[in-house]
Amino acid sequence: MLEAYLPYFTSRYGADVEFLIVINGSTDKTEAVVADTVKRIQFREAPVVTGVSPVSARKDAAGDGGYYNAVVRVLVEPDPIGKGGALMVGFRQAQGDLIGFVDADGSTPPEAFQDLVENIGQAGGIIASRWAKGSQVSPRQPFDRRVASRIFNLMTRVLFGLKLTDTQCGAKLMRCDAIQAILPHLGITKWAFDVDLLFQLRRAGYEIREVPTVWRDVEGSKIQVGKASTEMMLALARLRLIYSPFKWVVGLYDRFLGPWIHPEGTVRDHLLTHSLMLFVGAQFGNICNMLFQVAMVRMLGNSDYGVLSAMLGGLLMLSMPLGALSGAITHFSSHFIATGERDRIKAMMVAVGRDLFLPALLVAALVFVGQTSLRADLKLDSSVPLWIAAIAVSGALFGSLPAGVLVGLQSFEWVALIVNGMSVFRLFLGILLVFVGFGANGALAAHVAAGLATAGVSMLICKSMVGRGWGVAPERPAGFYSYMTGFLVASAAYGVLSMCDLLLVKYYFSPEQAGIFAKAAMVARIVFFLPGPVAAAMFPKVTSAGDSSTATRRTLRKAIVVSGLMVAGITGICLLFPEVMLRVLAHEVQPGQVEILRGMALALAPLTFISLIMNYELAQRRFRIMIPLLICAVGYLLGVMRWHETLLQVVGVLGTMSLTALGLSWLFLRSEMQASR
Repeated sequence: MLEAYLPYFTSRYGADVEFLIVINGSTDKTEAVVADTVKRIQFREAPVVTGVSPVSARKDAAGDGGYYNAVVRVLVEPDPIGKGGALMVGFRQAQGDLIGFVDADGSTPPEAFQDLVENIGQAGGIIASRWAKGSQVSPRQPFDRRVASRIFNLMTRVLFGLKLTDTQCGAKLMRCDAIQAILPHLGITKWAFDVDLLFQLRRAGYEIREVPTVWRDVEGSKIQVGKASTEMMLALARLRLIYSPFKWVVGLYDRFLGPWIHPEGTVRDHLLTHSLMLFVGAQFGNICNMLFQVAMVRMLGNSDYGVLSAMLGGLLMLSMPLGALSGAITHFSSHFIATGERDRIKAMMVAVGRDLFLPALLVAALVFVGQTSLRADLKLDSSVPLWIAAIAVSGALFGSLPAGVLVGLQSFEWVALIVNGMSVFRLFLGILLVFVGFGANGALAAHVAAGLATAGVSMLICKSMVGRGWGVAPERPAGFYSYMTGFLVASAAYGVLSMCDLLLVKYYFSPEQAGIFAKAAMVARIVFFLPGPVAAAMFPKVTSAGDSSTATRRTLRKAIVVSGLMVAGITGICLLFPEVMLRVLAHEVQPGQVEILRGMALALAPLTFISLIMNYELAQRRFRIMIPLLICAVGYLLGVMRWHETLLQVVGVLGTMSLTALGLSWLFLRSEMQASR
């Protein structure tokens, strides 16, 4: 970048131009590279101002207040102060009438920056835009970056009223008086700095112009789009709070909660950040899922809704062991990212994808051979629901590949967006198909169609993030299927405890009773589903080859505290206001549903903490956790076989086994953690 910019601008402006390189928290010898480059292209080296305050830095550089005639100045701040902090140091040091900045990766050529100089006119500032008509971007950015950019831009328009197409392009130019006017008010030193800068310019009454630019997508960027997108979204929300009556919330967070979430001197794990991203994103999906259930409750009779709930419950139960495949993909993907072997992710996906064709065919064969007995056991009038479920299972098999990679890359914002999209699609398609007369089969078909669409979109985003060039030789990581088998057994046992109640009730009770139970259980499952994002966010953060560390134990403790607060609040609402919950979510209160709702809420609460312990152990390749889960899963099935005279007996057996599983899992966890120290 220096080799391009220095000759270009000094040939035009001579001593009337200066370059300030701000280096902060560098670990890659940037200062030495700058010095060598300046010397090599025969420009006089400038003094290095190191570790000084902005006021003394200006004094040292300017001396007696006169103009410091140096082409290049290097400002070094040893501590990492972020992009915004570095820019504010540069703003305070800059002495020209026009003050601008550009990213150091050379993505903006000097000719494009000169366009800003020539077009600023009387405006307070001018910015380059990669999205304005006439811009030239080459090569085209990956799909995930384009989508993330447009979502971020939409948020800046909605939250701040900035009618600009590209607030984040790294080429901006402002007048000195505009910079001096807003500099005391700038405070965001992270991802939202550009938005803060432009927002302050507009608040101060300055005009902001935007021009199309030439921009090169430089390979080798250190920015991970998934992580950066999450940080940018949260920084934007923080900035909006700062400029609102709720500024005190940010102050309380910085003073009390922040130090607990990220203690000084520790590596940031972003657990709460990513949990919040998944949680907030998932709430829209949860609302759509709840609306789907509410719509089906009101549009279908008890018998049809019992069929739908039983089939969805069976699919959810199967999704637990199928999640073993996704969990294995997540585990090895996060490992490959940590070791810098990104291409091995593609090789793994190709190899495992080929392997999945056989189990997909087996699912179809099992339905074909066993449809008569399955119809009798589940009291179904036709085999259509079974075939729809078979398609759903096959789609879930292949969808596990990209889903696992996205979680392994910690691209939780994409996970949340995809889940939300599936939920909206399923809601409207399900209502449409039931309305036109397809009944429970139509609702199931909508569920399957949404799942297949989700798998397709996930694969597109996954390909964009992992990179081009999928013509790789298939390669399964060593121990992949042994890891998956352990994960499968533990997840299957957990799936029996968490999802088998609907199928058991459907088997032992009449369709009318099953429908009554399903509606109450659907409401109670809020206790189980809402804290789920915490476990999902934790899993790729604590992966290891079998050793617990101080950092991973701290992450687990935070996950338990956050989940505990959520479970306590949701369970309390279910216990205190069961009639309200049932009327709002299930339209009516039928005999026995209040007791079922309260009992199921208490029975499901321990499973949230079991999920955290299970995910922690499996992420670290320890599979003894399957022992208590298997014992309690078998105990649950045998208990219901013995006690099923009433619906509450089924609830009681589940509650007893879930509490037992939590106690045993905790003992196993303590034993494993002590052994690994």
